[in-house]
Amino acid sequence: MNEFYKTLLNPKGKFGIWGIVFLVLVGILLMIVPSFFLNDRNSAGRPAEPLNMVRAEDSSASSSPISTLEENLAQQISNILSQVEGAGTVAVSVTLEAGPETDYAENVTSDTSTIEEKDTSGGTRTTATVNNKAEVVFAQNQNNPLVIKEKGAQIRGVLVVAEGAKDSEIKIKLNRAVQAMLNLPAHRIMVLPKESR
Repeated sequence: MNEFYKTLLNPKGKFGIWGIVFLVLVGILLMIVPSFFLNDRNSAGRPAEPLNMVRAEDSSASSSPISTLEENLAQQISNILSQVEGAGTVAVSVTLEAGPETDYAENVTSDTSTIEEKDTSGGTRTTATVNNKAEVVFAQNQNNPLVIKEKGAQIRGVLVVAEGAKDSEIKIKLNRAVQAMLNLPAHRIMVLPKESR
């Protein structure tokens, strides 16, 4: 078999330069032909997508926990405000600054070591190493971490659109109701009248 390759690749051999040209053409064909088969599979009207890319419409279907919390808060506020006399239909939008936060109890250990080195010329070099290690504390006989403090979501602002907000008295009532429910200052709440059609 080795003799065959030697004669094929030898320009002065039995096949000469045509053997080398033949091998180069076979190599080019092997690179081009598979792409024809792959293009046929993807020719259903859309270009081929890499396997590791996520399409935008798929990622938008799964909403973040903060947007879910915003929607839930808006729904609760809307349900309550729609019961105010004269408010009519109410739509609410809530924007959060940050989601809820939880602080867990931790065991913190700190080790400090100092190394002092003296060289032959009389100089000294001091190296200090500090190792901090924190471990979350679990409640006794439970798999849940011990919670020190829980902080609710921070609300950036609330927009209320109500049919009855054309009346200034109802508008003030809705604004004060949102202030009382969420403990927000008035400047973070906007109450607007709903467009009548």
